[in-house]
Amino acid sequence: MAFEVIKHLIGLDRTEHLKRTAVTLFVLSFFCGHIIPSVVLLLLILTPLYPFVVLYLAWVLVFDWKSPKSGFFWPWVRRSDYIRRARLFDYLRDFFPISLVKTTDLDPSKNYIFAYHPHGVFAVGCFANFATEATGFSQTFPGLTIWCMTFPLVFSAPVVRELLMLLGVRSVCESGCRHALSLGPGHSIGIVPGGTKDMLEARPGSAKIAIKRRKGFVRIALESGADLVPVYSFGENELYDQPRSTFLRKMQRWCTYRFGMSYPFFQGEELCRMLPYRQAIHTVVGAPLNLPQLENPSKAEIDLWHTRYLEALSQLFDDHKEKYNVPLDTKLEFI
Repeated sequence: MAFEVIKHLIGLDRTEHLKRTAVTLFVLSFFCGHIIPSVVLLLLILTPLYPFVVLYLAWVLVFDWKSPKSGFFWPWVRRSDYIRRARLFDYLRDFFPISLVKTTDLDPSKNYIFAYHPHGVFAVGCFANFATEATGFSQTFPGLTIWCMTFPLVFSAPVVRELLMLLGVRSVCESGCRHALSLGPGHSIGIVPGGTKDMLEARPGSAKIAIKRRKGFVRIALESGADLVPVYSFGENELYDQPRSTFLRKMQRWCTYRFGMSYPFFQGEELCRMLPYRQAIHTVVGAPLNLPQLENPSKAEIDLWHTRYLEALSQLFDDHKEKYNVPLDTKLEFI
């Protein structure tokens, strides 16, 4: 088995190796993103470079800790379109491949909340579409500036936090979302409302979306006056399988309850089952819901627009599922 894998890898051309390298780095970032930079900085403290390490850590802890959620120092310097267009992300896109599908034009004078579904195991489609220019977001939706929102914990990793901010990634906390939307016309955010609960449901054939109780993004849209844009990524759930062990599920639910997140137990195709299956991801961006701006929306108003959003998401899924080889009798299941 190992010999066959090695023989297969040796037979690949340079482009295929680069595609696999890009995906491997992406997956490893979830498991080693905190560990490797921390160890490197710890080792550098033992060298003559230790003053730079101390200055960097002091800068992060004293001055810059809240930047991912309350605004950056020199935001247009830290967000780099050059980094977002790095060739590495093109290889990541081409491995699957990933495509961005527009169904309607969006007015660049407005603000939008792009709600991405499903999360999948690693939300690779969300990253490729919103945190990079690999699928050409700025050309597809000219005049819009997208900020990709992610779990706040990742910004506690030294060095990695700087790379994420260069990509225009920010904390998905309420203050981070509000600040990004307040930067001016066209400034929009990409979020994954399902989060960890959605991730645990990711497996081939699954059409479950964890969104029944996720209404915070609707409230922010109402209060900020941003339009809600349903986004469904066909193929995101097909990248990995997850074991259906009752014990593992209970442990994951406990971690989610206790820490707000949990790692999935997944298996893919290659490299110790770490690389995903090569399944095309088609990210379909639906028509926006034009919400009224309400200073203090009531629970009834939030529930009303949440229901309308679910209807729009279901319609988007039904309109495109046949094109992307989803059985016609498949319906979205909201949990």
